[in-house]
Amino acid sequence: MNGWRTLFPNAWYVAVREYRGRVRSRSFLLGTILLAVIAFAATQLPVLIDFSMSTSQTRVAVVVEASGMPSDSQALLDSQLNPGSTDPAAHKGFVLTWLSAADAAAAQKDLESGKYEALLIVARDAATADLAFTLRTDIPQDGGAVKTISGALATLEIEDRLFRAGTSTAALRAPFSLTLTPVSATSGATNNLSHEVSTNLFSTGLIVLIFMAIVTYGAWVATSVAEEKGSRVMELMLNATTPLQMLAGKVIGNGGAGLTQYGTIMAAVIGGLLAQAPIHKLVVGTESASQFGGLDPVVLGAFVVLFVLGFLLYSLLYAALGSLVSRQEDVQSATSPLMMLCFLGYFGSIFALQAIDEVGVKIASFIPFFSPYLMLARVSSGHVEPWEFALAVALLAASVVVALFVAARIYSAGVLLYGQRVSLREVLRATRVSR
Repeated sequence: MNGWRTLFPNAWYVAVREYRGRVRSRSFLLGTILLAVIAFAATQLPVLIDFSMSTSQTRVAVVVEASGMPSDSQALLDSQLNPGSTDPAAHKGFVLTWLSAADAAAAQKDLESGKYEALLIVARDAATADLAFTLRTDIPQDGGAVKTISGALATLEIEDRLFRAGTSTAALRAPFSLTLTPVSATSGATNNLSHEVSTNLFSTGLIVLIFMAIVTYGAWVATSVAEEKGSRVMELMLNATTPLQMLAGKVIGNGGAGLTQYGTIMAAVIGGLLAQAPIHKLVVGTESASQFGGLDPVVLGAFVVLFVLGFLLYSLLYAALGSLVSRQEDVQSATSPLMMLCFLGYFGSIFALQAIDEVGVKIASFIPFFSPYLMLARVSSGHVEPWEFALAVALLAASVVVALFVAARIYSAGVLLYGQRVSLREVLRATRVSR
């Protein structure tokens, strides 16, 4: 209890000073607004894509010269070119105009005048009795429209062959009997692939959020420390506060400012996702088909705990390393070892999603420097016991306390290191004589 009394209120005063100085700067305000606008706009990309698709159409004239085609040929070709379009009034990417052989000359003139983008002639090969297609168009042959038409025609050809053989694709695709049963009565439910993919994507997103916050806002802390050291303000402040108080205040203040910006951006993302459906309805005229999976309250709770503790651990070490340099230009080189740890944990967790039950992954998920990433990956995939998560959190919290006092010693020692190349021996020597 006495430790907290000696830590506050001076640490709080330093934190408030750091927070206000950061959030009141013009660069912070403009950067936050710009990033929030970009984040909101990014959530509306599906609307933009759907809108561009809804305003583009490929008009195709189909001249049928072949006889004996299946009765559902028109419906089949339309369904292949416009999959999922069951509403006759809905927008279609391909608009088909069916014509007889007598209209071939007129269709050719309409093609040349620009009324149609393509003219499809359906004939029948006299030797094989198969359908023979001729597509006249100036659309790029390697473009998506031509490939879509080619694929649809392949389906129509198969349907015609089956029709002449006395069957159809509908008969071939008729449902059959299949019963799925577990190996034993205690076996779990059958895995759901779509849920697994959705969960992996959601887990990757949360891991990326932790990584970006640690790297971006941890660098803020280190830069702030180096800035005050270079201006000699640190020496004046250490006359009124202890290194522990000042370090805690700078981490809380700069971290709070970073999380304020992060929270604003996340609010813009959430607002954009919530507004996506009404905006889609307003712009495109239909409801958005976007769905979001993997939103598990347990995973979100684990994310918050690991996010806060991981951010505190790395921010303390960023502050300690930032105190070892006298110029802001040297911050990146001083913090590069810590950056390597961040990258190692981040990439390790991404690969761990594909081998989440490996022994090495389980062991690494308890290491404090890696647990914010790897333990989150294990929780989101459902491959962790409650006691394992509790142990990882306890080790991470303990490492934060240890890092606070170790970083405070390095922080106070860093005041003594000016205008010289810092080595590990010099850091240890200065740490022994620091208060």
